[in-house]
Amino acid sequence: MTAIDQNVLDFSRVAPLDHVPGVQATAPTQVNIRPGGSVSAMVLRLLGGCMVLASTGLWLVPEAGADPQMALIRVGISVFLLFFGLCLLLLREQTPQPEFQFDAQRGEMRIEETRADGRARVLVRRSYDSLGAARFTSKSVQLLEADGTLLIELPLEGRGTRKLLLTQLRPHLRVIG
Repeated sequence: MTAIDQNVLDFSRVAPLDHVPGVQATAPTQVNIRPGGSVSAMVLRLLGGCMVLASTGLWLVPEAGADPQMALIRVGISVFLLFFGLCLLLLREQTPQPEFQFDAQRGEMRIEETRADGRARVLVRRSYDSLGAARFTSKSVQLLEADGTLLIELPLEGRGTRKLLLTQLRPHLRVIG
């Protein structure tokens, strides 16, 4: 005899909590922002990729190295381009980029860097009360001092990060724009 479970689960759609009117969505407890690499490092990596492609592209030209002496020159140039292209591609920035943490529980902004041994060290700790205002643009957030001077500008990775940071800073700081 075989037993078959004929109970059918009834799933009904429920609106997410951040869209229900009258329900206050709480701000996240911590938002971390790590700025990306510099433009010069990106250009060097692009140049390295072009050099690697050029080293293989030398061998795609028909009848360019039919002469044995010319083929030897072509080998030397392609090895040079391949070696230096790989060096530029694998080049890492030596200075570790700091991480910016916005903590709602403590009401503070921290700037931390990770040491070579993997431990985090706090470089700067500022409470939200000591900051003046925050200005949000489409791709960055600017934190201003109480007198209106620019303290720091941080790039935002997307609309989700922008929204999380905005909901966390709005109760504590004056938001401009």
